[in-house]
Amino acid sequence: MLHGMTDKPAAKLVPLAKSWLYAPQLKLNGEGYVSEGYDQAQRAYVFARRDVRKPSALEFELAASEESPVVNPAFVIKNWRRGRASLAIDGKKVKWGKDFRFGYRKTVEGGDLIVWMRVESTKPVKISLTPVWYRSR
Repeated sequence: MLHGMTDKPAAKLVPLAKSWLYAPQLKLNGEGYVSEGYDQAQRAYVFARRDVRKPSALEFELAASEESPVVNPAFVIKNWRRGRASLAIDGKKVKWGKDFRFGYRKTVEGGDLIVWMRVESTKPVKISLTPVWYRSR
């Protein structure tokens, strides 16, 4: 499952492999989204928005541990539509850039938000993604 080139020793890759093979359990907070679980093929947690007309924050906790670490997770949020996202990890805002990236995938239903974040932990991590809407010109 782990393919590619690296200059890191095998021991440094064990947490990454564990994060994919034994992804931490996810506890969803709120009712605006549904969790579709962890998709090993995408190496991402997948969510779906319940009502696209009601923008709401996506808040959840990843129950990381030594056996199920969090290592730079990715998320797919179906029906996000358009709009930026604001990220907070354990209550601290993370600016878009080297530690937080997102993009969009067009679908028949509208559009999905795809998020990647740089975070490593063997302890539970609280994550909040909030829509930041903007007007098109």
